[in-house]
Amino acid sequence: MEIIVTDERDERFIEMCDSFGCEVNDPQVVLLLSSFNKIVGCTSFKVYDADSAEITTLFLNSYDDRERISYKLIRQLEKIAIDYEFKSIVVSFDSKEDILIDVFEKLDYEFVEELLMKKEFKSLI
Repeated sequence: MEIIVTDERDERFIEMCDSFGCEVNDPQVVLLLSSFNKIVGCTSFKVYDADSAEITTLFLNSYDDRERISYKLIRQLEKIAIDYEFKSIVVSFDSKEDILIDVFEKLDYEFVEELLMKKEFKSLI
């Protein structure tokens, strides 16, 4: 599997968003996960505030290894957010029943509001 770093103008990302019924207009850092030249998942983030990025999409085309693929994409997205010098990353949900909440909890995200989870990046200093 290969991770491709791109942005919200990438046609492959636009197609995936359309297939999941969403539209992304804000500037985004986008990761596409390719397997045998087919996009099997994507995730993206945008600026949330001066210190935080916000994960705005996490789409998977495969039911096989969903958790492993999710972890791979989220971890890579976190690394890029750290490279951009963000101190934390947030993700919001439409409901407490969202199936991805478990994935984010296993990756050390915690609820800071009713439907908003946050992960603080640990400083190396």
